[in-house]
Amino acid sequence: MQKTVKSQNILLIVAALAFLSAGVFVSHLFNDTKPFQRSEYIMGTIFDITSVGNSEKVFADVAIKAFNEIKRIDDLMSRYKEGSEVSLINKNAGIAPVKVGHELIEVLQEARGISELSDGAFDVTIGPLTNLWGFDLEKNVVPPKEKIDELKGLVNYRKLKIDEAASTVYLEEKGMMIDVGGIAKGYSLARAMKVFEDAGIKDVIINAGGNLNLRGVKKRKPWRVGIQDPRDESKLIGTVTITDISVATSGDYQRYFIQDGVRYHHILDPKTGLPAKGLISATVIGRGKTSMDGLSSAVFILGADKGAALMKRIGAEGIMLSEDGRMTITEGLKEKFLRKP
Repeated sequence: MQKTVKSQNILLIVAALAFLSAGVFVSHLFNDTKPFQRSEYIMGTIFDITSVGNSEKVFADVAIKAFNEIKRIDDLMSRYKEGSEVSLINKNAGIAPVKVGHELIEVLQEARGISELSDGAFDVTIGPLTNLWGFDLEKNVVPPKEKIDELKGLVNYRKLKIDEAASTVYLEEKGMMIDVGGIAKGYSLARAMKVFEDAGIKDVIINAGGNLNLRGVKKRKPWRVGIQDPRDESKLIGTVTITDISVATSGDYQRYFIQDGVRYHHILDPKTGLPAKGLISATVIGRGKTSMDGLSSAVFILGADKGAALMKRIGAEGIMLSEDGRMTITEGLKEKFLRKP
């Protein structure tokens, strides 16, 4: 039995970050202005912030505030932290509603909206199954089928009750668990970006393990994002030039193990309780309130055709790679995407 684990490989490589040491694209994108950069490991991934303009000290001070904001959100929403609001909700499943702050209410309402749009492909109550598979803990063993079947019965976003007026959240059935890992990074990126906006810093990119939030001044050239080949991290499948937008990728190479020649990855289909099949990566690009990280998970699980239909429905664009090597690019992205030969 062969087992291999690969954690937190970044599918999206921003040219200004990925080629910083080689000096490629940086001067081209920043008009010879040196970019400033800071990184921290939070939420189980590397948050990398790059900006230009102002002074390095101003950037460093604001970056510290942005990282503190991300940590604050992690303290609220991590299911691994004993006193977090998410942990309290999970402990009280089937017992009583839990009073929470407006931020978690907002994130859970958005998660439920994506669940409704995707017919449950994305489900924030996936917690019992994510705990069973244990990708975050690198258990690296396929669970027994009977246990998967038992726990997938506890996954049902319709049994997540949100009372906005009372500011409470309740899971109707004992044993249910919410897991906001598929959507909280997008929220934290937005909050961190607001710290920079409030400080008047406009040219910023924040990268959280392949989930990106990009902002830039109109007179400067847009960010160029390279999309990595999921089966060869040294290669790109192409680049897309964008700005003032959010990007998220879900892929079967980010956290996985191989058992008896079969790849088992962390993106679970709520309907089967098993890793989703069909795609090996889904990149979603869009603006607006809908979380791109939650949406990319839904698209990955739905597959290319239904995923493209979902993106069209909400006005997002994307690139999907199938197991058979087929690449699907949504209509609005075809002219912006430069495919590598």
